Amino acid sequence: MGSYFHQYCPKGTVSKYRLIVFDDEKKPFIPLTEYYHHQITRIGESSVIAYLNALEPFFYWLKHKSQYQGRLVQWNDEAAAVQVAVRDYLISKMECKVRGRDGYEGIYLTSKSSKTVNLFLAAAKGFYKSMIYLKLYAHNNPLVDIHFEDRFGGQPGVRVDRPKMPQAAGTEDPISHRKQTDSYFKVINDEWVPEIIGDWDLPYRIYNAGEASNWSLRDEVISRFLFETGARISEILDLTVGDYRKRSDIHELAAMNKGSFKRRIKFVRISPETLKLLIKYVNTERRLSSSSQMKFQDLPDDESLFLSSRGTDYTYTAFYWNWSKFTKQVGIKLNPHKARHWFVTSMLRGIYETSETAGQIEDKKKQLIEYMKWRDPETLSIYEHYYDEQKFRDLHERLQENYLKREKEFKNKAKKKQVINQEPSVISDLKLLNEGRAEDWLSEFYEGMDS
Repeated sequence: MGSYFHQYCPKGTVSKYRLIVFDDEKKPFIPLTEYYHHQITRIGESSVIAYLNALEPFFYWLKHKSQYQGRLVQWNDEAAAVQVAVRDYLISKMECKVRGRDGYEGIYLTSKSSKTVNLFLAAAKGFYKSMIYLKLYAHNNPLVDIHFEDRFGGQPGVRVDRPKMPQAAGTEDPISHRKQTDSYFKVINDEWVPEIIGDWDLPYRIYNAGEASNWSLRDEVISRFLFETGARISEILDLTVGDYRKRSDIHELAAMNKGSFKRRIKFVRISPETLKLLIKYVNTERRLSSSSQMKFQDLPDDESLFLSSRGTDYTYTAFYWNWSKFTKQVGIKLNPHKARHWFVTSMLRGIYETSETAGQIEDKKKQLIEYMKWRDPETLSIYEHYYDEQKFRDLHERLQENYLKREKEFKNKAKKKQVINQEPSVISDLKLLNEGRAEDWLSEFYEGMDS
């Protein structure tokens, strides 16, 4: 199998390059060659070579195996195409699990994951930084989270404008996913497990807290969207008036999905009450901030549903600041994304409680997976594991309640000396024991428990 590789120029050869990267056809590959010479002026030779070794297999894979909208991805494609390619490479070649989060992709290492995942991501990010600096790449860096400044105020990361040094260099600590870095792909370092929210009254606690905090109608509508639709906060804030008009059902809105690159490939569904609040917000509170005084039915399709007090698009940072205020009222620290997990857990519970057959359960689970637009259908199995545990807890609690009830009844009957007449099943077992006929099966039963 061919691959990309690099060679130093032989002594005596006149060339502007001291090292050249070749593709699998042994033709010079100028982008990686230029990358080497740009980086060699900034970081050590060994580090640049480590980056090249991490990038060369990726560029070979990109040339022959990548796919985006039915075609191969070019290294200088738009950022969205490169992001899809990097994501697929991490999954298929480096055996990572990748889960979309608000504004970035979380990389979860498995026991089979390559040991060079961090090195590859740092190298790829640095490669596109160099290409942009050298004016060889005309788009945003696909390895950088473009919404980072909106969420964190653009706080500087480690080694600003320089690629992360490999761990082997021993000059920096590995970046933790909890640090505020601007990377689009963030290594989480643990197996992905969704946060399961089992408090069935959670939305109502939030709504009550919001009312007590005198929240805006806008934030009330968005909060209801979070719990009723299971959508990500970024997907909700991105909704337009036209998204409502695209659906035939009056309680649905077309919506983008993580990784859909602003294409409306799914829908979200809200309750009649939330729809009334949405229209009320657009026709009243929103008009106070908007330069247009048009009501819901007259607004253009491209108008954002949710506006800031200044009339600009409402951002995640602004919403989160308000959200944090009223969640403190209920004494909990709750990321808006957890509403999505609460939605899935609640839907799964409803599926089991309203289905009569295994076939109905499977059919409804498929509908949920399609609605959520999960890339990996196995995601639901983790929630099911939780639900199985919850069902056992519920069963155990009911049994304990029955035990306590039976204990009280037994004591009451014992006091009245009516146990023999009113507990035939117990008496029959006692007679068997007294007659010695239960000893065999009872012994086997206890042996089975010990095994």
